[in-house]
Amino acid sequence: MKSRHQKTDGANNGVQIARAIHVAGRNGSYDTGSDLAASQNLLLAKLPPEELTALMDQAEMVTYALRNVLFEKGAQLTHVYFPITAMISLLTVLADDTFIEAMTVGYEGMAGLPVFHRVTTERLKGVCQIEGNVYRVPVDAFTKLVEHSPVLSKMLHRYSQFANDAMAQSAACNSIHLIEQRCARWLLLTADAVRNGSFTLTQEFLSQMLAVRRSGVTAAMGTLERQNLIAARYGAVTILDKVGLAKISCECYETISDRRRDLLA
Repeated sequence: MKSRHQKTDGANNGVQIARAIHVAGRNGSYDTGSDLAASQNLLLAKLPPEELTALMDQAEMVTYALRNVLFEKGAQLTHVYFPITAMISLLTVLADDTFIEAMTVGYEGMAGLPVFHRVTTERLKGVCQIEGNVYRVPVDAFTKLVEHSPVLSKMLHRYSQFANDAMAQSAACNSIHLIEQRCARWLLLTADAVRNGSFTLTQEFLSQMLAVRRSGVTAAMGTLERQNLIAARYGAVTILDKVGLAKISCECYETISDRRRDLLA
């Protein structure tokens, strides 16, 4: 199944399509899998052949580099985005240009959700935080597709509910829980979003996503490393013990994960 076009966006034109898809195994680790279905966006994988074909006829696969901005706060949306191996962060941006992550969008979802609700502007900023591949569809074509795609419409209604629930849970988490717990939650949700236990990450970036001081993130990550739950080297992190990391995390990781399974699985 191929899109009509494949492009590379951003300064880093060397970002390559991932050769293997990593899926969460029952033992709590991330193992390499070769199942073609696992390489697809979860929403698209639910579509019947006729709806999927119609959408793919309008889609193009784009490889986004780290920190690519897909859309700005208040911008007119030109595309909707279905991640495959990339992860998109949706950021709440304040008047002084500080920001905090509202939600991550990985293989399970779509960025540009307002378009589904007939709203063409976005109140959040969308940034690629894990480089990789995304199917993108022009807004006009997507709007027409939804009108004739009942299964896609149903899945996007369910995904809209998941997005609302996930953002509400994350807001509560960022207000109440300890930095160490929040770091563990973010690492686990990110690994799930890209189905890979290793991904690029700097402590400066994580402190921005969680809206905390870098020194706090440094201390929290150091604690997780000393417990052999993660390994952080050269701007990247690897989850060594997913089960152990989940025990350190607050309740929010399981709550968001359970809600995703209830609505989207």
